[in-house]
Amino acid sequence: MAEPFRPDFPGNPYRVDPIYLRMTLPRNTRDSRSSLPSVQDLFGELSVTSQFKITLWFGENVSTVESDSNLNSWLVSCGIFDKSLSSLQYEFMCHNAILPGSTLSTLEESGSRQGVMERFPIMRQFPELTLDFYVDADYGVIRLFEEWINFINPLHTVNGKSIRGSSRGSTSDEVSFDDENFYRMRYPNTYKRKISITKFERNVQFDSYGNLLESPSMLTYQFLNAFPVNLTALPVSYEGSTVTKTSVTFNYDRYVVLKHNGTGSPDYEQKVTSSGQQILSATNNGSGSQSGQSIQNSTNNLPTPTGNTRSTT
Repeated sequence: MAEPFRPDFPGNPYRVDPIYLRMTLPRNTRDSRSSLPSVQDLFGELSVTSQFKITLWFGENVSTVESDSNLNSWLVSCGIFDKSLSSLQYEFMCHNAILPGSTLSTLEESGSRQGVMERFPIMRQFPELTLDFYVDADYGVIRLFEEWINFINPLHTVNGKSIRGSSRGSTSDEVSFDDENFYRMRYPNTYKRKISITKFERNVQFDSYGNLLESPSMLTYQFLNAFPVNLTALPVSYEGSTVTKTSVTFNYDRYVVLKHNGTGSPDYEQKVTSSGQQILSATNNGSGSQSGQSIQNSTNNLPTPTGNTRSTT
């Protein structure tokens, strides 16, 4: 009599068969036999954590006339974006980010059904977004978020006039040191912006003629109406010199997830900044970032002051 619960019984629906795979590339056979597949052929590639890029969506070439009502104009008037520092360099300073999860708040209902506790979703919760940045020697990263917070809650004088931002900070206006000054919040639509985090893989392939064979698969989290709520303190110490880092916490209304591919173009141009950094950017537009720049980051290694090479391919 057969034993239907034995693991090796042919009719057992819970039977587990072995999987034969090669850990290397599949071997091609010269006869009619099929080659043994590899793990990559069957399960695909695995994602790595070091391939990502954030986009702050800041414009650099804007007028400073409306600095009291426009965030971009305020940052330009404060000297955040100049010939040596650009929005792209600030974005590449981000060395750590956490893609948010999804959480639903539930309501428990007891007594409607005898002996049954029911739960129903009532609201979707969005956790805070935290981005970690390396601090450059010009302290541009710190001033970027400090001035963003200053724009949200600017300092006003006793006559109700707000103190404008300056490239020299608060020392440019002696009125900012008066004891009678006070803070006043701006309207939310003036300081809320969108922030994007794009996760991708390093799997762009070109043939010998420069034609694109495979474009990377990307996943972009776009945070709507984001603004900074906390800029962490910077500890300094004589005990040992390390790279200065800071963390910025953002609140936002909600986020959307976009599934898309790369630029789809093998045309890239090399840009050299004033600090000697070499950046490869896509020449075509439509990649999801401003000025046609590719939203791809090849590595997030420790930045060096000069001679650092960053590639988006």
